[in-house]
Amino acid sequence: LDPQTDGYSTQTIAQLRDVAPPQSHVNAQVIQPRAMRDYCAVAHEYIDDVLTGRVPACLYVRNACQRQRDDLERFAEHSLYHFDETAATRVCAFIERIPHVKGPKASADQDIHLEPWQCFILTTVFGWKRKDTGGRRFRRSYIEVPRGNGKSALSSAVGLYCMAYDNEFGAEVYSAATTRDQAKIVFGDAQTMMRKRGGLRDALSLVVSTSPHGSLLLQPRTNSKFEPLSREAGTMDGKNVHCAIIDELHAHKTRDVLDVIETASSKRFSSLIWIITTAGSDTSGICYETRSYVG
Repeated sequence: LDPQTDGYSTQTIAQLRDVAPPQSHVNAQVIQPRAMRDYCAVAHEYIDDVLTGRVPACLYVRNACQRQRDDLERFAEHSLYHFDETAATRVCAFIERIPHVKGPKASADQDIHLEPWQCFILTTVFGWKRKDTGGRRFRRSYIEVPRGNGKSALSSAVGLYCMAYDNEFGAEVYSAATTRDQAKIVFGDAQTMMRKRGGLRDALSLVVSTSPHGSLLLQPRTNSKFEPLSREAGTMDGKNVHCAIIDELHAHKTRDVLDVIETASSKRFSSLIWIITTAGSDTSGICYETRSYVG
C-alpha cells in the first residue's frame, strides 16, 4: 500500500479486475486494501433471516425479500432479465472503499462497512439487468429507514459510484431536492468523501470544479458530473439524468421535483432514481403516494 495515496494507487490487482466489466471506459484500476466480501451471499443470508423471522421486518421488507428469492428462481432461464452477480458485487466493493465523513467513525477514519440490509438493497437494485439492452431492470428505488441509519452516507456513495464507476459515459448525477440546502447535503458529503481519499479520487480521475453557481464533481475523461440540483434555484430543466438521489422525499410539498427527474431520466437505459427517506406524516403528499405504490 502507498501511504502517500491513502492506500490506493492505479496499479491493477486481480480482485478488482474480477469485478470490472470488460472493455470498460471507466478506470477499474483501484487497489482494494482489504479482502472483498461475498456481498451476494450476505444479501441471501439477510433474505433468509427476514423470511424465517430471525430478523424482525415489516410487511414491505418481507415482500421485497420474497420477491427477490422468487425472481432468482423464475428468471434463472429464458426470461427478459438476468441477475448479474458481478454488477451486484462491483457496487458494494466500491462503496466499502468510501470513508465516513460524520460522527465517531469519521473521526476514526473508517470506511463504510455495509450492513446486511444495505447489501440486500444494493445487490437487488444494481444486480438485475435486462438481457436485450443491458440496462437496469429497476430504475426507481424507494428506501424508507429510521433516522440514524446512514442513509445520506449511503446515498452519497451511490452517487459517486454512478458518476465515476458505473460504466456510463457522460453520466449526469444529481442530488435533487426542493431547496438548495437539502440538495447540498448528499452532494456535500460526496465531496468530503473524495477529499478524505485523495488516492482514490486521483485513481478515478475526479476533480472538484467551483463556479459562481456552486461546486461540481467532475470526471473529465468520461464527461461525467455530480452536482446538487434544486427547484428553488430554478435549475431543474434540460437535464439528461443517469442517477438522481432524492433524499427526504417526505419533506417535498409537491411532486414537481420527482416529475422533472422522471422525465429527464427517460433517455437512458440504466438511469436510476434513488429515493431514500425517513417516514413522514403527510398522507396527501408525494412521499405517501410513492410509498403506497411500493406497497
